[in-house]
Amino acid sequence: MTNNVTRRDFLINQRKKADSLKNVKSDWPTKRVAKLYRQFLEDKPAPYYTPLKEYTPVPITPSKRHMTVDWHEDAAAHLLRRTLFAPTFSEITSTGVDTMENTVSTLLATQNQPDPPGDWVTEPPPQFDTLTEEEIMELIETYYYRHFQLIGWWMKRMATQPMSIVENLSLFWHDHFATSFDGVFFPQAMYQQNSVFREHCLGNFRELLRRISFGPAMMIWLNTNSNRVNHPNENFSRELLELFTIGVDNYTQTDVEEAARSFTGYVTNGVNTNYNYNQATGYGSYWQQRHDFAQKTFLGQTGNFDGDDIIDIILQQDQTALFICEKIYKWFVYEVPDETFVNEMATIFRNSNYEILPVMEYMLSSDHFYNENYRGCMIRNPLTVTQGIFRQFDIADENMPLRYLIDLQYFMGMIPNMPPDVNGWIGYRSWLNSITLPMRKLFASSMTEGSNLFGGNFDFQPDVIAFAQTLSNPNDAEAIVRDFAKLFFPLPISEALETQLLDALLDGAAVYDWDISNAGAAHRLRNLIKYMIRKPEFQLI
Repeated sequence: MTNNVTRRDFLINQRKKADSLKNVKSDWPTKRVAKLYRQFLEDKPAPYYTPLKEYTPVPITPSKRHMTVDWHEDAAAHLLRRTLFAPTFSEITSTGVDTMENTVSTLLATQNQPDPPGDWVTEPPPQFDTLTEEEIMELIETYYYRHFQLIGWWMKRMATQPMSIVENLSLFWHDHFATSFDGVFFPQAMYQQNSVFREHCLGNFRELLRRISFGPAMMIWLNTNSNRVNHPNENFSRELLELFTIGVDNYTQTDVEEAARSFTGYVTNGVNTNYNYNQATGYGSYWQQRHDFAQKTFLGQTGNFDGDDIIDIILQQDQTALFICEKIYKWFVYEVPDETFVNEMATIFRNSNYEILPVMEYMLSSDHFYNENYRGCMIRNPLTVTQGIFRQFDIADENMPLRYLIDLQYFMGMIPNMPPDVNGWIGYRSWLNSITLPMRKLFASSMTEGSNLFGGNFDFQPDVIAFAQTLSNPNDAEAIVRDFAKLFFPLPISEALETQLLDALLDGAAVYDWDISNAGAAHRLRNLIKYMIRKPEFQLI
């Protein structure tokens, strides 16, 4: 990670180029292509990853548990902030008068797969040994563009999603099973993995784990592709245990080694794999030649195991459900898990044969989730800032350059499909520092004006009058302030803050002088919005 970059160096893009090359394989897809790919990336901007902040997170003691949830507009707003990238005012008000059961059901409903970013997502890999160096470089440049096309496509999904948890939960699983395009190389593989997250994010965890483990992106990323009998590669088996399923201190080095032997013989060409090796075609005798058919002993069980057997044994461990539920809790509730509640989630997970949907239903329908002590206790990740503003202002369909959208995420430390390493993003308090916080404020302020953060203006400007007219009473200045606060802040505002916000809106005028049809109303609304999104409260959910 880039831990020692200064703000000045950062803003003039003096970042360590080596950081952007650490994931590039030396022999994938071939040694010749890998060498050219590394040369191609050397002059590309390196992503900024926020450094780890040493701090002790503060445990939160929730108030007494209740049988039912006190459901009202504030509770609805809390649910939507934690599940969407940012709610609209109409979503908050409509769910507030609906029931919690209906709202949770809507958020967890099955969604159709979106149209892909292009026909290239199913394109077979080329025969690299038949290509000239010039042709390879052209292909590398094409793949590089497609990776960013995929990132922009996903970010637009985040900003234009219906009232659904699918995109946020897909991002959670992407963070959990972190892979990066610079190491995977093939954009087809990254798209395929993204589709698996979206399709199985609320489905069965075993199937999700299997599809990710044997999908081309993960096989390339953690070297399963080069894992063979007598030369086992432990990269995937180690992360499978440590990061993806049961966590540290719940297995031994021998378990890692035996699992690695079990995962020998699987192969991918970057688009297809032989994970259904009994039905696989086009791989000849690869399985018979590369798989270790000898007995292995893993987590106390002995047999002639393959990768599926290892997954099944892992799911027999009680710790697996606890580990996954703790990760879900930390993403959606708070960074310090409540042990009792996580145990309840894990019991449901195990009893439902690792179905994810019942766990999410339980968590989002519990009084624990809505406890007031958990509101505003988390820092927004960068995507909930950028894509959240696009969603709330309804400007995601405006014509903004893809490079601009990517640069925003570069500067804020979170680019989809480009996590820093297999651990995913650090998150939490590391999101805010002397680089990222000013960039958040500058971005939010510039989008309110319709201006490019890096110079110039867009050919559109958010219609703040139309935006205000979605509120409860756009001709009442005090109502506008309260409604905007409900939209942008996770906690009720104090009288002192309400007075500050009124001053920002009215600019010295009396409350009774406010009229949204006045010529200066749009300017004053922009002043209010910019003032609010610079406040510390805006960074919380």
